Amino acid sequence: MARVEPAALRVLLAKNIRATARGRKVSLTALADFGGVSRAQMFNILRCSSSATLDWIAKVAAALDVEPWQLLAPRAARKDGR
Repeated sequence: MARVEPAALRVLLAKNIRATARGRKVSLTALADFGGVSRAQMFNILRCSSSATLDWIAKVAAALDVEPWQLLAPRAARKDGR
């Protein structure tokens, strides 16, 4: 299995959160509120200036109604096509 650099994983997470939220027609601010995470942390993670914890990823995934791994998977690997 190929090694994934942490910076690349942060970029992938940010892209997947944005794409999934866009597909669900949920603003990122509303997503932070609904997911129970701080808005500042949401935007720091989306700018890749901060790393997400597994607990944070789980909260955001639940708010988006996806499995946490789907937020970390390359787009081609996602079964739901989102």
